Amino acid sequence: MRSRLMLFLGAWGSAIFFGALGYALGALTGRLTGSEMADLALGMAGMTLGILLGNGLGATWMAKRQGFKRKAWLFWAIGALAVILVLLLAEPLRLNQNTAIMLIVLLTLPPAVEALIA
Repeated sequence: MRSRLMLFLGAWGSAIFFGALGYALGALTGRLTGSEMADLALGMAGMTLGILLGNGLGATWMAKRQGFKRKAWLFWAIGALAVILVLLLAEPLRLNQNTAIMLIVLLTLPPAVEALIA
């Protein structure tokens, strides 16, 4: 049975897992370098890359499992473009002033777009 909800949940859960893993690895790397703000900066960069990686992996895996005929590169491209779009629109939409909303949008928009296009 093909379900767009399962595709969304797979990409969303994978993005959360890999985002947390990327943040932990980035913060640990920044802490080991010893500079003041490196752990925060590398943690945020690691989280963004983890969300990109996890979103693509989760969507590709769930699409293959659900029987969708889309190629894997399409999910990776949609996810990357959605994350880049959120990061570019953070200042005009004032998402950078409320980081909780920005994180929610960053985690839910790419899987939602992938589920709609799949």
